[in-house]
Amino acid sequence: MKRNTSSAVQRMARGAIEYDDTRDGFALEHHLVLAASSALAVAAFMAPNRGSAAIRGIGAGLLLMRALSGSLGVRSWVNVTDRRRGAPLTPEEVRAAWYL
Repeated sequence: MKRNTSSAVQRMARGAIEYDDTRDGFALEHHLVLAASSALAVAAFMAPNRGSAAIRGIGAGLLLMRALSGSLGVRSWVNVTDRRRGAPLTPEEVRAAWYL
């Protein structure tokens, strides 16, 4: 019997995302994750070998995606309002994002 692990992983990821959306985050949670991501990216450049640099770079990318996600993430800092996925930014949102 063949087991489809990708659907099991999708269900687990969906559950984690739904839990994260329902819980209250702590103050500046996403900003601290953004700072940690930046520090890990710098550490990747100073790594002694390619393997550890790759692991640190992957970790930095994952933390960056975490920092940018959610309504309490960096989206709130650049004043991007909640809207449907894939909708283009309004001119006001573009100005708010580029003219911080």
